[in-house]
Amino acid sequence: MNWSQLKNEGSEHYKTDGGVEPIDLYLAAGLFRHYAVTSIIKYAFRNRNNEEPVRESDMNKIIDLAKKLIAANHVNDEIQLI
Repeated sequence: MNWSQLKNEGSEHYKTDGGVEPIDLYLAAGLFRHYAVTSIIKYAFRNRNNEEPVRESDMNKIIDLAKKLIAANHVNDEIQLI
């Protein structure tokens, strides 16, 4: 799946009506990798307690961010080729 498709699957919470989305700013500024990795750590750390059930919503966010991180590599390759 490419960057645009993954963004469209994401939460409505971060989408804008024609404006610039924060995730696009992170990507354009070369900060997306740091954002994604630290967010993955955050969601994983929330689930460190073995006595509590794993939060599926956090695991889904980790999966989404990992997919976007992979897609971002391809977007960055395309940007460098232009």
